Amino acid sequence: MTKKSRNWLILLLLIPTAVILAIVGLLIFQELQPLPPIQSLPNPNGYDDFVKAGEMANDNTGNYYEMKLEELRRLVAKNSDALQTARTGLQKDCAVPLQFSRNYMSRHIPELADNKRLAQAFAAEGRLAEMENRPSDAAGSYLDLIRQGNDSARGGVLIDALVGLAIENMGVAGLQKNTDRLDAKSCRETVAALETLDAQRQSWNEVIQQEDGWSRRTFTSLSYRIYRPLLSKMTREAFQKAERKFKEQQLKTRQLLIGLAARAYELDKGHRPASLADLVPDYLKAIPQDPVTGTNLVYSPR
Repeated sequence: MTKKSRNWLILLLLIPTAVILAIVGLLIFQELQPLPPIQSLPNPNGYDDFVKAGEMANDNTGNYYEMKLEELRRLVAKNSDALQTARTGLQKDCAVPLQFSRNYMSRHIPELADNKRLAQAFAAEGRLAEMENRPSDAAGSYLDLIRQGNDSARGGVLIDALVGLAIENMGVAGLQKNTDRLDAKSCRETVAALETLDAQRQSWNEVIQQEDGWSRRTFTSLSYRIYRPLLSKMTREAFQKAERKFKEQQLKTRQLLIGLAARAYELDKGHRPASLADLVPDYLKAIPQDPVTGTNLVYSPR
């Protein structure tokens, strides 16, 4: 064997060795990272009420927006018990009861589907109030829908957060359509409730910590720990996309909050506010920030 061939052979042996050492080093580094503590569940837990209410919700809720008035009234009446049960849950502390087992998701996915159907029942109730010219009642239904989206995802993993965002978006969209129909009192009350919800919202870092803690506690085999770093690019891209959705929804909710405050100001003063500074502190506690840039949002009067 020539000296040149021997050098090439050594190089070829060093490359896989370096890759193996890098993976082992990454595994050791991950093992040394402390797991987030397992949070104790509230007792009673409002999440249990959401599960029960979701099981009670009528299967036809997905067609609520296409229904005529009488059909919608019947649908809302069928779901009255489910909505009452859900509202009981909204009065309690709430957390997703995570289980650290590989078959957890197969049991949890149907709960998420029921939760979405329950959200559609809330949306149907809001739509009925709109059609019956009860804008304040519609606002109450849509606000409860936003609360459901936030509360039902609390303490859960990434998929819980994504379903919660979709539910919150339904409530925000309903409120946006009805803002110009609300009186000043309803606007102020809704703004106060949304500010409280925004302050209590899970942060994106909390969602990621919960996802990471669940994954590390559930998938403990060596093969998974080796395979996981190889998927880091795919995982990172998926998480980045989810983070964008998280911040986009937070921005929509804060823009809604501003619109409601500006509506209340206009009804009280007879003209639109010139800037967000006009709304603080009588209509907003503080100027909402853009969750992407961290800077104050800007208001442009129509």
